[in-house]
Amino acid sequence: MSRELGLEEALDIAMDAELKAQAFYAQAAVEIHDPQGRDLLGRLAAFEQYHYQKLAELARSLQQDGQFIAYEAMTVEQFAPAPAGGEASGTQLDELENTAAILSKAIENEKIAGERYRVLAEETDDAQGQEMFRQLAYEEMIHQRILEDEFYSISNEGTWGWSRMYGE
Repeated sequence: MSRELGLEEALDIAMDAELKAQAFYAQAAVEIHDPQGRDLLGRLAAFEQYHYQKLAELARSLQQDGQFIAYEAMTVEQFAPAPAGGEASGTQLDELENTAAILSKAIENEKIAGERYRVLAEETDDAQGQEMFRQLAYEEMIHQRILEDEFYSISNEGTWGWSRMYGE
């Protein structure tokens, strides 16, 4: 699979990263007092939990049957916000003192996740596996763009744009 990591190890790293992302967003939702910000961060927490669940399902399928699984693409709007709270161990949330810093860290994390899935797609021979990893990379890129839009809105308008741009 990977020149440095096997698929199993790469999946373990990706699942750990998804759990950390879920915890980061859940804890960030506590720190953000704006309802639109809490809504977005809660939805992202739920989405990252979905990624974790699908990766765990893939890992089980590969161990049991040696088969990749079908992956259902989702959008942020499809998720109900996860309950705010939880520990963000290893997420560096403690070091982030304001909304802009939280959004910057989230953007950075999404970039890293997207790149991880792009590499997995390139290094996977199975067509269904390639499609799953490409879709995961795409979803992380969409998260990144939404967060960049929010960073812009907060920095230039002083408000969250989530409800105006994407919300219900």
